[in-house]
Amino acid sequence: MARLSSEDRAFVAEAVAYLEHPRWLLRASDVVGQPAERLVQALPQRGQALVQKAVQKSMQTAMALALTSLAQAPEKTGTSKEIQAATFRHGMAHTVAAAAAGFAGGFFGLAGLPLELPVTTAIMLRSIAAIARDFGADLRDPAVQLECLQVLALGGKMPAPIDVELEGQTTGFSPTESAYYTTRLGLSMALRSAAAYVGGRTAADVAETLARGSAPALLRVATLIGARFGIVVSEKTLAQAVPLVGAGAGAALNAAFTEHFNTVARLHFGLRRLERAHGEAAVRLAYGEALAQGQKSPA
Repeated sequence: MARLSSEDRAFVAEAVAYLEHPRWLLRASDVVGQPAERLVQALPQRGQALVQKAVQKSMQTAMALALTSLAQAPEKTGTSKEIQAATFRHGMAHTVAAAAAGFAGGFFGLAGLPLELPVTTAIMLRSIAAIARDFGADLRDPAVQLECLQVLALGGKMPAPIDVELEGQTTGFSPTESAYYTTRLGLSMALRSAAAYVGGRTAADVAETLARGSAPALLRVATLIGARFGIVVSEKTLAQAVPLVGAGAGAALNAAFTEHFNTVARLHFGLRRLERAHGEAAVRLAYGEALAQGQKSPA
């Protein structure tokens, strides 16, 4: 089992610091000038209905986009430094586009969320795919296309516990100790089933199936990811509900929202690149060591 370099281990530590403690809510609090604890409160019933409707539509849009058009993006290769530069460059371009959508949505307040969120989600998915490609992922593979969608489930706090099927362990670190690995492994079986369903079908066939809603494997993935994505969307909605947010702050919130998922994508696909190079067990061991070290460090 190849041991990671000091540079690789530093990247893993960066991933642990963010993926186990996402900072999206703090960013949103900075934008609207409200402490995070004041944003964490139950949404009114009307707000909950808006979020549910917006997330459902966004997942439908994202699923169709992931499985019918991401493969059209050209593949990229490069050195480690070139990869890092490319991911930040691509992320910034899509963040600007998402900010524009947020600016427009800010004029309509919460009522505009079902219209704005699908657009923002599509922009974010394009950005996630570009980052995945920069890290060497093959966007022609349905499993990778679905993995891009999975990133939307990795950027928030853990909801109720989910079932995780653990395979043979070769290290002392259990993935269930990590919110990131728990979510990733909890979705793995559903993602494999969905990828197997898509394999061999044309983009037109997949699009028609999605339009009819007749693919249980794809619907299950959309439901599982949507449940976790909805947590972050709820926080976004709470921030937008602050009086006098307006179009300007709506743009800033969308920029922060997109940059958050860009960061999650960069760290996730960076870890996946290390797994391809060194093996999953080596990366998981380094992740567990960094996680344990972080838990020992003073707050």
